[in-house]
Amino acid sequence: MEADGFSLDDQRKPLLDKDKLGANILQKLTNDEHFKNNLPDIVSRWNERESKEHKRSKKEQSFTVKKEEILANNYDLSLNRYKEVNYKHVEHVPPQQLISEIKLLEDEIKKELKKLEEML
Repeated sequence: MEADGFSLDDQRKPLLDKDKLGANILQKLTNDEHFKNNLPDIVSRWNERESKEHKRSKKEQSFTVKKEEILANNYDLSLNRYKEVNYKHVEHVPPQQLISEIKLLEDEIKKELKKLEEML
């Protein structure tokens, strides 16, 4: 669960209309509303725990773990023990290239500043 419909500060202000708070609401939440209140989704997934939930990937917000796997991990229920994380490879610009680009920009700024000074 990431959100229960209320702000996480000490004020605990509702983030949604009153009819969209709590676990048992009458209408389906939009994606934005789900981001603010996970409770209805948790209840529906709990009701499907013996069927559809077994097919969910360990990369999703909720998933099931077999008892044998929990036992093999000495009953450690830490989420990070079971959740699979999708890491995206990020290619960074080499530092030397960044320095060269900054130097070019700096030269251009100096030229423009000189022009401005000449105008004064």
